[in-house]
Amino acid sequence: MGKQRIYSLDAVRGVSALLIVFYHVSVWQHRSLIDGGTYFTQKLGLYMVELFYLLSGVSMGYIYLEKFTSLKLSELKIFYIKRYFRIAPLYFLLCLLSIWVYSRAFNEDLLIKLLANFSLLFGVVNPSLSLVTGGWSIGVEFFFYLFFPFMVCWAQKSKTGNLFILFLLITCTIITAVKVSNYPTLPSAWSIYSYPLNHFLFFWLGVLIARIKSLNNHWGYLAVGVLLLSFSGFLVNPIKDYTVGLVTGLNRVLLSVSVFLIVLYFYLKVQFKAEWLNHWSDWLASVSFSVYLLHPFIYLFLNKYLIQHQLKLTFWQNLLIVLIATVLLGRLVYYYEKYFVKLGNKLSAGIK
Repeated sequence: MGKQRIYSLDAVRGVSALLIVFYHVSVWQHRSLIDGGTYFTQKLGLYMVELFYLLSGVSMGYIYLEKFTSLKLSELKIFYIKRYFRIAPLYFLLCLLSIWVYSRAFNEDLLIKLLANFSLLFGVVNPSLSLVTGGWSIGVEFFFYLFFPFMVCWAQKSKTGNLFILFLLITCTIITAVKVSNYPTLPSAWSIYSYPLNHFLFFWLGVLIARIKSLNNHWGYLAVGVLLLSFSGFLVNPIKDYTVGLVTGLNRVLLSVSVFLIVLYFYLKVQFKAEWLNHWSDWLASVSFSVYLLHPFIYLFLNKYLIQHQLKLTFWQNLLIVLIATVLLGRLVYYYEKYFVKLGNKLSAGIK
């Protein structure tokens, strides 16, 4: 018998994908990101990605904790095949599309990048090698998967191992924050900020949430999480770019705690009382991955169309069109993804 589906996390996954679309369209439309000192729009862009890593960690922990009490070669093969076929087919298709969309010259450098993107191992070297807008996070995610089985096995066998992993990942996050704080803007520090070791803590905290067996849920987790996410951000050095201030110092701590508490609340909630809400949470989650990857292309095509026809839309009109078009296309693409997920399952089923 399969494990119970956590519909409440599906809802968070789907809404988070939509919020990232909102963030990107805001940036591309040159909307003010300062929001009266809380930098709320910018926080959505930075910390919804961290929230996705938390959700991914919860999902991996929820499904695989019991399977990796010991390391068997067959189980490792099955895990990596399933993860690859879940992510790579759509991602690599969009990498190929990006060659045409961005008129990239086909040369040796592009060929190397294509191979790196096809393998999904580019995150090990430099997540910025991604050919797709926002694709850096895919390389980061696959980096997590490389180490996940070994870390889970060690953590479950040894309390010392569990503490050491947590200590190591916290240290990596602190060191990165200190390094980034020395840069004037986040883009100038992007190669440091985007490296997987800066985000691994969020994924691992998600895994730890999945290990919780007995903890009563309380609305206070959600309330504190939302309040921290909404109002943290005032502690920013006005001399530097405010994005640096949001990923360093006390802001980094408060905002990290905020997304952790939000995910914890919805993990413990499991499902909603209204069955229709569970259904639509599942539906929205099914398109979240495609929405995340597709929306930059939708926006680009819309922008080209508007320029060619000398049309002008408001920010909210742009956002609405991009959201609707991306979700609808994402649902169609879902069947493409589903085909390869089934193929991955079929291939892994033959492994002994």
